[in-house]
Formats: sequence, structure tokens, C-alpha cells
Amino acid sequence: MKRLGFALMVLSFLLGCASNPSPDITDGPDTVAMGETSLEQGLESMEAGLKAKAGGDDEEARNAFVQASRHFREVDEQSRVIMHRTLAELGKVVEISGFAYAPKESFEALTLYLKMQNAYLDCEPKVLSVLEQQFNEKVLKIQEITVREKQKRLEELGKEIAQRREEIQKQSQTDIFEVYPTIYVVKKSDTLPSIAARHEIYNDSYMWPLIYKANRDQIKDPKLVYVGQDLRIPRDITMEEIIEARREAGAPEPEKIPKEAYLPRRNK
Repeated sequence: MKRLGFALMVLSFLLGCASNPSPDITDGPDTVAMGETSLEQGLESMEAGLKAKAGGDDEEARNAFVQASRHFREVDEQSRVIMHRTLAELGKVVEISGFAYAPKESFEALTLYLKMQNAYLDCEPKVLSVLEQQFNEKVLKIQEITVREKQKRLEELGKEIAQRREEIQKQSQTDIFEVYPTIYVVKKSDTLPSIAARHEIYNDSYMWPLIYKANRDQIKDPKLVYVGQDLRIPRDITMEEIIEARREAGAPEPEKIPKEAYLPRRNK
């Protein structure tokens, strides 16, 4: 009966590492050698305890069993550290959208994690450490693929934006003129003809009277504009107004509007 009691005690020690998992591990040692050493020392202490008990030395047997318990707990502690660290890495895979960019590798990593849980519950520290190494290699692969795929997606988006920009630039002036500035802030050395000649304004210096007429409230002399003035740039204009402006500005042939000049399509 005494031997049966000792056997049950040994069994309780061995099952302890699978029955008391703790989620509050933050750091700790982790090598295959340490796990194997602690397990071997625990078994050696257990064997020494059994021998001492068989020899009638209850005190030595008790000390050996206590020591064995400590070694088994060390094995459990190291295994729990591995599981905590692995779970944290799996969380990072989720955070970087690894399951979206590297689904195959991410599910393989998840499978390895589930195998590690089984190894932990079965108190197999060596198997657990081997699986952890495989898991870490898989995570590195996931990170590599995710970075590559994200960069590829960014490049594709860049091309889409560039293509869209080209499409907008090719649209008719009916669509584009709305994005032309309707206000121009006078800068140093500006004149009405130089402002009208700007590409984004009218691209024709002879159209300056349009600006002058729209800003008579602040321009007394068309030859004088001041830095910082906010000049209204008319956009809703007719062909007749454009020709009249060019005539007033002294254009040689007012009716022959340069093809590069601003000309609302709807007024052609």
C-alpha cells in the first residue's frame, strides 16, 4: 500500500505541469537544454526519494520529493514562458494583417501554435521548443511576405492615382475649368498682362482687361496693382467678352484667339 501511495505522489507531480497553466508570464529563460535538465533532475530526485523511502529514511525521501517538485515546476515555468511569447507573436501577425497578406503561412503558424498547446499540456518541453523554433521561422516568413505585398499594393495604388490624374487632365475644359483659380494673389513684379499670361489664369496676356473690369472696385489704374491684392479671375465669360478684351488690350488680331489660351468650351 505504501508503494501505491508513492506511485500516486509521483503521478501527481508529473501531472502538475499540465494542470496549472498561468497566463501572467512576461519573460523568462527558454532553451531546450534547460528544459531537459530540469526534467532530468526532477526524475532523478523522484527516483532518489523512492529509494530513500524504501530504505526507511522518511526525511530524506521527503526532501527528495520536494526537490523533484521544484524541478518539475521549473519545466512548467519555462514551457509557460514559451507559450506566452508565442501567443504574443501570433497577436502581432494579426495586427499586421498577416492573415490577409500571407494567409497560407499565417494559418500554418496557427496550426503550429495549436500543436505547441498540445505539447505543453502533455509536458513535452523538448517537443515544445522544437515547435517554437518552427513557429518563429514561420512568423519571419509571414512578416517578409506581408511587407512585400503591402509595398506592392502601395505601388499599385500609386499607379491608379497617377492614371486617374492623367484622365482628369485629359478631360474637356468644361470639366477642368472649375479647378482653375478664381482668385489670384498679386506677387512682386506682377502686372495685369503678366497675370493674364500665366498658364493657370488665361495663358494670354491680351486678356488682362477681363481681370481689370472684374476688379474695378480695387484697381483704379490698370497699370498699378499691389502685392497682396486678391484679384477675382472671371471664368464664366463669353467669346464676345474675350474678343472685346483682346481688342481693348491692343491685340493685332483680336478674333484669332491662341489655341493655348483659356477658353470655356461651352462658350465656343
